[in-house]
Amino acid sequence: MITLRRTVHDASGRPVADYVPGTRAGHPWADDLRPKDGVSPRETADAVLAAMPGWLVGAPEEIGAALLAGGARKHRHAHCFSWDFAARRADPSWAVPELRPGLRLESALSHEAADLTSLWMSAYPPGHPDNPDGEMFDSARTQLALLFDGQVLGPLLACSTVIVDGTRPVAASLVSGRDGEPPLGGPWITEVFRHADPEYAGLGAVALRASLALAADGGLSALGLAVTDGNPARRTYERIGFAHVESTITVVVPE
Repeated sequence: MITLRRTVHDASGRPVADYVPGTRAGHPWADDLRPKDGVSPRETADAVLAAMPGWLVGAPEEIGAALLAGGARKHRHAHCFSWDFAARRADPSWAVPELRPGLRLESALSHEAADLTSLWMSAYPPGHPDNPDGEMFDSARTQLALLFDGQVLGPLLACSTVIVDGTRPVAASLVSGRDGEPPLGGPWITEVFRHADPEYAGLGAVALRASLALAADGGLSALGLAVTDGNPARRTYERIGFAHVESTITVVVPE
């Protein structure tokens, strides 16, 4: 898949970086910002700060650090992982996990965003690395709706899974059809979460493994994901077998 990239120029008109354009969290979004050959992180940051006021910008750590030093506000510090199916096999049995009575695995495509809102809010209480100030609650319904509608990274894929207890969703693994090529583009695991009740511990990993098996069976070449710095879920991804690719910092450029 060809990804449309745009270019950032400095004050003299010199191209200093390119990025994938989009919209996120109410901001124009420069995803995967990369400096041109021979351009330093400081030069890149200076050009971005001057040319992109109000933008959300995601870049490798060294660029993000330079943007923060220049006055940008940190939005997210994350670590990117990838599962390359050519290098590591996904166990087909993960698609049909053994679950205790009352639990069952379903396709996320059989659900609507509203079905998962209360689950999402349970999984990300105030103080969680992805919801430090509790602000996520204000936009939970809207953000999930945008995710389901494909307006965040792309359409929800068939390997997305939900585990329900009776009729109540208690865990989910959502995969979007992101533009670009692996390991930092292509199909992307946007959300893995489970209900905070201890009786559901481990079900996020079960839903994730099911997504991996279904993705492999569906012919996908890889799945990527990003986990916020400080989120203990990082250990789960590493234990399951995801490989670390890169760490990034996303910032909001001051107006």
